[in-house]
Amino acid sequence: MCLISDMQSQSDWTPYLGGFVLAGGESRRMSRPKAALLLEGETLLDRQIRLLRSVARRVAVVGGSPGSAKDPDVTLAPDRVEGRGPLGGIYTALLETRMEFNLILGCDLPFVNRRLLAWLARCAIASGSDVTVPRSRDGRLQTMCAVYRRRALYAVRTSLAAGDNKLRSFFPRVRCTVIPWSDLARAGFRPPIFDNLNTMEDYEDARKRLEGPAG
Repeated sequence: MCLISDMQSQSDWTPYLGGFVLAGGESRRMSRPKAALLLEGETLLDRQIRLLRSVARRVAVVGGSPGSAKDPDVTLAPDRVEGRGPLGGIYTALLETRMEFNLILGCDLPFVNRRLLAWLARCAIASGSDVTVPRSRDGRLQTMCAVYRRRALYAVRTSLAAGDNKLRSFFPRVRCTVIPWSDLARAGFRPPIFDNLNTMEDYEDARKRLEGPAG
């Protein structure tokens, strides 16, 4: 159970926290890069960078192309292994990071907010686990909105070397804390916070929910 107060000082945990946006992937079902989609006047990539900057000491983008981010100071980290999906992105992040704890955030989560990221970071640092991952109300592990310790790198590398691209493949080799939905609900988070974008219909729905109907 993650019993963390919102009143805990950010200075207690920010020095240990890095942030990475995973911006790679082919977005086949979307037919265009998700990172470049606009919501409320900014791209999804810029939005996630802004959110991570509000909680993390260092922020980088894995798999992004030069010029894709508005922030000129953001670090771009090319994928170290091609075609290995999100697991390859996490491998790159853990190779690049200088922080012990690292928030990994996918580009296609438009309803994640700063309070959730700060809450997850505090839970991760309090637990000391190698992976701290929330579970949404539908029972799914939200591995693209989770905290990974740098020391999990060996287990990730072992999975990749075995040809296993499943993101959860290395979880049995590390100490993993799963935050149940009941804890998230108790902390005041609502089920849509983990809604993601897979199709243009999802994107249009998210745009209407955030911006209101066009007109």
